[in-house]
Amino acid sequence: MFLHLIYFIFRLFCVSADIANQHYISAWLSGAAYCNKENYETMILGGPADGFKFYRAIYDVKSDLEGFIGYLPSSKSIYVVYRGSASPLNWIYDLELLQVKYDSYPECEECMVHKGFYHSALNVKKVTLYYLKSLNRKYPEYNVIVTGHSYGAAVSQLIAMEIIKIGINPVVLNFGQPRVGNSIYAMLVNQLIEENWRFVHNKDIVPHVPPGVFVDYFHSCREIFELDTSALNVCNNTNCEDPVCSSKYKISELNTEDHLTYLGHRLSCEASTI
Repeated sequence: MFLHLIYFIFRLFCVSADIANQHYISAWLSGAAYCNKENYETMILGGPADGFKFYRAIYDVKSDLEGFIGYLPSSKSIYVVYRGSASPLNWIYDLELLQVKYDSYPECEECMVHKGFYHSALNVKKVTLYYLKSLNRKYPEYNVIVTGHSYGAAVSQLIAMEIIKIGINPVVLNFGQPRVGNSIYAMLVNQLIEENWRFVHNKDIVPHVPPGVFVDYFHSCREIFELDTSALNVCNNTNCEDPVCSSKYKISELNTEDHLTYLGHRLSCEASTI
């Protein structure tokens, strides 16, 4: 067990110099996504995301999903970032709890996913892949990082699965991600996305929804559990809802306040920009 823990700490923090501190950069970018599409081009990011170069905004009028794509020369990485829920339309898609067939991978016949998250991802798939291919041609040596907070985290995981289909292996760094699909879908994610890190801050309620009580909703693995002391605990890599990590809390113990801060950073436009 000790060696297992050391291995995954190594995977998270020491994979290579190129992706060191990517989790902090991604937290700042996920906060910056709340600046809204009208301001993306002119925003100046601070902290570990200092020097970020905006490329294009991503927007879906149906769901009001927003995000952006850009790159950071200092980390040699391209970032695809999606905003969390910030409008009534976002919440409508959040609450579409019905599961639908996961048609992106028809070979996974039993894969089912959250209707609202999946349709949101499909609505921005074409434009996201177009912009990503363009930047990837310009910077072929750069890592591709897909990230988001909350609703944006759910979409980013689904988009990462689409990116794999075009021959790019992205790193996924998500914050406060709700459950996206059933246990069969979660297994597929575990198989296909090598670097899929799901940060959960202490008693954040959002990673506990949709509940898996009446419908089969289940998380993919590689949870990084952030304690109230800010210490990071690498959770079990085979039991994706590790009972010693965020799953140890009862619903009555959860809150929304922990959802707003990750890695000591408030996920907001104001905290992420200068």
